[in-house]
Amino acid sequence: MPETVPASNAQVFGLIAEGDAAWLSDDVASITGNPPRSLHAFIADHITAFTISRFRHR
Repeated sequence: MPETVPASNAQVFGLIAEGDAAWLSDDVASITGNPPRSLHAFIADHITAFTISRFRHR
């Protein structure tokens, strides 16, 4: 692996750790007309899509 790859990855993850990617937008609400929800809420609302038994019947 070229030396620049891990160095670049370390720089990116360092910026993320410092909060550089912690910005929010109103895009979800603007596009869908609904407020965003957490991943936990999404999974709870669609739990059957995430169950193993759903995949066994295919």
